[in-house]
Amino acid sequence: MRVEPLSNCERAFFFNSFKHNVRIDGRKCDEFREVKVIVGSELGSCLVMLGETKVSAQVSCSLVEPSATRGNMGTVDVQVNMSPMASPDYEDGRLGSKGLELMRILELLYRNCGVIDLESLCLRTFKQVWQIRIDVHVLASDGSLVDCACIASLTALAHFRRPDVSVLPDSIIIHDNDEKIPIPLNIYHMPICVTFGITSDGHNIIDPTDKEEQCLRGSLIVATNKRHEICALHQSGNFFLSEQLIVQCVDRAIQRAVDVSELINSVIADDNLKRSNRQQVNGFNELIKLNVLTTHQCEPNELIAPAVKTDALENIPTTEEIVTVGDNQMQIDSKNKVARQRNNEDVKLMEQVQSITSLDESKGQENKNPQDLEEVDELLQGIEEEYGLSS
Repeated sequence: MRVEPLSNCERAFFFNSFKHNVRIDGRKCDEFREVKVIVGSELGSCLVMLGETKVSAQVSCSLVEPSATRGNMGTVDVQVNMSPMASPDYEDGRLGSKGLELMRILELLYRNCGVIDLESLCLRTFKQVWQIRIDVHVLASDGSLVDCACIASLTALAHFRRPDVSVLPDSIIIHDNDEKIPIPLNIYHMPICVTFGITSDGHNIIDPTDKEEQCLRGSLIVATNKRHEICALHQSGNFFLSEQLIVQCVDRAIQRAVDVSELINSVIADDNLKRSNRQQVNGFNELIKLNVLTTHQCEPNELIAPAVKTDALENIPTTEEIVTVGDNQMQIDSKNKVARQRNNEDVKLMEQVQSITSLDESKGQENKNPQDLEEVDELLQGIEEEYGLSS
């Protein structure tokens, strides 16, 4: 579905808010939205909410054959699902431009930036390795989709545990979690993505919403970690960036990476503590009770009619209908005229009714049997009721 464009009034309002450093949601141009990170009861599941943007991530693993060039290293597969539930602009089964951009950035981070120790995922060289699959589901989209998906996938990777295995000469035994404790992944660092919207006058807007992105010339996505390392840079849109603006965005992204990394580590540490003490892990159950997972909720429209005075009812004009019977048609005259064409059988019945009526009027009642008169009256009354001829 085509994205609904903003009107000129809305666009001018957003530009004016950028100049006055006050946005619609009350933030300044250099402020972020609140981030909420929740891990599920199943290992490797996570839900991240960045304002109204909601993304869930699920990590799983399977044994596959490695590639011919990297036989001693595992693989990472990223899958993105953007359903129409997230936004009416998305189509079912198609990623679109935003989905393809999101998947390419995540693949760049996890395949080329050395986030995971891929050599530790090898079981048999050139025969069997672990494949880590990251499924990203977009639940609601309201800007900064890459930032939210990056945090969700990193938290899911840190929360995931792969099963322990026993490598035999001819086979591999995969143990259940009850038999042996599952093994966490070796994560070297966490690159955090931060989106900076670039305006027409060269200023940056941090963490833009969906409508704010439509007023910008483009965006700059910076991925950094808490060790002050730049992992990736991605630019969307055709525009020039000054060196001063890039340095300013990188410094702000490094501060953001430190804060988000501490948040992820605290959430994982709290979950590990509950599991080690054998406490109950609620996961996403509490979110359902709090109506946090619901998106695009609409209230039913209630039509309440105002009270009508009795005096107003007396002034309502009445409509009288006049029935006119012609040769081959019957017409009802009112404000709305309805005409129904008669067929040949109706014409014959009408002729019979008229002949019986004329015969009845010509003869006196004294020469007729009362029983015959009642039968004739019932017959005439039935015909009149059937064809609507009663006065």
